[in-house]
Amino acid sequence: MKRLPRPQLGINMWSQTSKALVIRQVVDGNGNVTDIRKFFSFDGVIQPLRPEEIKVKEEAQWSWDWYWFHTKENVKLETNDRVVYKNIEYKIMAVKDYSDYGHIEYHCIKDWQNAN
Repeated sequence: MKRLPRPQLGINMWSQTSKALVIRQVVDGNGNVTDIRKFFSFDGVIQPLRPEEIKVKEEAQWSWDWYWFHTKENVKLETNDRVVYKNIEYKIMAVKDYSDYGHIEYHCIKDWQNAN
């Protein structure tokens, strides 16, 4: 019987407890967009995305500054949320929910306003 890898062990070894700001946009019934800002604490790691992960993205996205944001399963971010961590704003572009195994993986980009 094969065992699944336990990536949360790496998260536990390399993570740091930090605080960040999430900015989530909501649209009301009249079509007005509002930014909801909330600080959250997390145990996690942020690092550049591996080149092999970037190559499976659309070709137009290869030059973007991609990052991996690994957190324990208690952090619930959504695609298009913006996260400000250490004064750098990232936009969540993909969510890979591995909460059954103790972590969630987010793919995000830095300098997202210029990535169009």
